[in-house]
Amino acid sequence: MQKKYNTFFKIGLFITAIILFANKMLGNKPTLIQKSLIVGDSHAVGIGSQIKNAITDPLIAKGGWRVSNLIQALNNYPKKMDITKVIISIGTNGQFYKGDNISGLVTLLKQKFPNAKLYIYGGSYGWSVPKDKTTLENLFNAYYKRFKDLGVTMLNNRLGYFTTDGEAHSVKSNSAKLLINEINNLVK
Repeated sequence: MQKKYNTFFKIGLFITAIILFANKMLGNKPTLIQKSLIVGDSHAVGIGSQIKNAITDPLIAKGGWRVSNLIQALNNYPKKMDITKVIISIGTNGQFYKGDNISGLVTLLKQKFPNAKLYIYGGSYGWSVPKDKTTLENLFNAYYKRFKDLGVTMLNNRLGYFTTDGEAHSVKSNSAKLLINEINNLVK
């Protein structure tokens, strides 16, 4: 009996060694279970509540937040190796302020979530600041281009122009539904 056990044990070790060697030769790396995180402002909270396979952590997603608030919260947030996608919603409350430390935010997100690909979607505008739609659209486009220039992937859908706060924060608007669908497909 002992002899059979030793033989099976040696065969098991041999097979394990072959598998490990083959994985090393092929360059296979262990895969992570995909975990997605939504961070940022009230749109992160609202849209995030409709996303099936993503976490919206209240430590790093709150209504009224600007880039500076998110940076401050992330400074106190632990590094997470298991996050593979971070979806960012930011910019609305500062009305796409040119002085926002976007490069600092992106750098910090990459430090806190080193295995994650970063995504961003455009927030809402028009309902809180008395500027004309064209001016706001130009600010909006320039603001999110800064993220894109830093390697953050801009989602195809966005929230966009609304005349009231209620419309801007509704998850039932056409633009919100399209955005929710896109994110749900992204984090499947």
